[in-house]
Amino acid sequence: MNTVFSKPSLRIFPMAAFVLLLTACSTTQQFTTQTTSFQQWPANAQGQLYRFNTYAGQNLEKASYESLLRNHMWKTGLIEAAGSQKARFEVSFDYGVQSRQQMVRENDPFYDPFFYPTFNFGWGWGYHHPFYSGVGFAMAPQYRYVQASYNRYQLHVSIRDLNNSGAEVYQATVLADSNKASLTQVMPFLTASVFDGFPGKNGQVRKINFDIEKNERN
Repeated sequence: MNTVFSKPSLRIFPMAAFVLLLTACSTTQQFTTQTTSFQQWPANAQGQLYRFNTYAGQNLEKASYESLLRNHMWKTGLIEAAGSQKARFEVSFDYGVQSRQQMVRENDPFYDPFFYPTFNFGWGWGYHHPFYSGVGFAMAPQYRYVQASYNRYQLHVSIRDLNNSGAEVYQATVLADSNKASLTQVMPFLTASVFDGFPGKNGQVRKINFDIEKNERN
């Protein structure tokens, strides 16, 4: 599967670093996202109309991601406005990719198990003399640390109440890290994470694990 990363970074959202783990099991792997949200959700929002803030120049890629996000809007209790219906809430989103690097441990391909001498000495308590020394042996390390590249994917969603001067009533930022996936592969997981536990507590960080087929590349 083609995993060329061609999407430029559109927006970077600072957040404490986290690690996305791809954990192999018998038939599935896990893909993990991390969501942080803030909200001041109106008590009377249930059943109200919403509309996406779609601009005329929106490209096909963003339109596709909008459809993915639309599939999860039901969790908010809102209903999408049809035609010329006046919507109370406006939904907007943006996304981006940031290239990062980290140190990872790997097996040393030049590993040759052997023992090498160690020496130690110092001061201590003893019956005859407060000085001690010693000679021992240790095995050469089997691993080495190397710098590896990975991508951090980001999705930011905002909902504003147009009946209240456009005040923001919900925002969520979803992050995911991967060194094998493309943005199009990751976006279904990001959009599915936006409204997890909606509306949630302010500043609450939620990690969401998705089981995917082991033979897929992520």
